[in-house]
Order: sequence, then structure tokens, then C-alpha cells
Amino acid sequence: MNSRDCGTEYGYLHRHGYRRRYRIFPALIVIGFGAFFLLGNLGYDLDFFHRNNWWAWLILLAAASPLLEAMQRLREAGRIDGVVLHFLLTAAAIVMVALMFILSLSWQRWWPVFVIYGGLCMLVRGWRAAIDRPVD
Repeated sequence: MNSRDCGTEYGYLHRHGYRRRYRIFPALIVIGFGAFFLLGNLGYDLDFFHRNNWWAWLILLAAASPLLEAMQRLREAGRIDGVVLHFLLTAAAIVMVALMFILSLSWQRWWPVFVIYGGLCMLVRGWRAAIDRPVD
């Protein structure tokens, strides 16, 4: 039995066509932002671009994809497992980075949050491995 059959994260992502299915979401985001930039270059005044850290909202949008994956996996598995937690932690890291820029928070003060995040990732990785191990 290989990893694609055991229910591992690798097998889950391959069985469900993760790469093919979720290319459309980021593509639509990029197209939308390109349209906003074009409108700005054509002389349309958009208040969105007058904010100091407007570009940090692009980082925040990137959290949508792992959140959608977590929701889909939760619906399919019917429970919170290691893969769901992996996607949720990925989204949380993206949100943390975006909020650091949006709220102009001090990296010097808030860096320990990322150490905590690293520890949580280590715990989830261990949980994923325990769940994915076949029972003898």
C-alpha cells in the first residue's frame, strides 16, 4: 500500500486534484488586481490605493485558499484531523503576516508569535503522522 492509498496528506491532495482545482481562485484574484491597477492608470481615482499598506491586503487574501481547503477537508472527513489543522495553521500564518503590515505592528515585539506557530506546526505534524499510520 503506497502513500496515495493510506489517506496521507500527499494522497489526499493528489486524489482530490488540489493543484488543478484551485488554480482558478488565485487566477481570478490576480486578474481582479490587474483590473484595479489598470483603472488607476486610466485615471479612475480609487480610494483603496491611497492607504499606506494597501498591498498588505493582498497577503491577507492569500489566506482564503487554505481556509477553503480546510473547510472542504472537514466536510469530507467529518472531523478535524491533521490535514484540516495543517490548512488552518497555514491560513493563520498568512493572516499573522498580513496583520503585522496592515496594523503596523512591531516585528521586534511580536516575533514570539511565530515561534509559537512553529511549535503548533510541530504538534500538528505529529498528529498527522499518528493518524496516517496504518493500524497493525
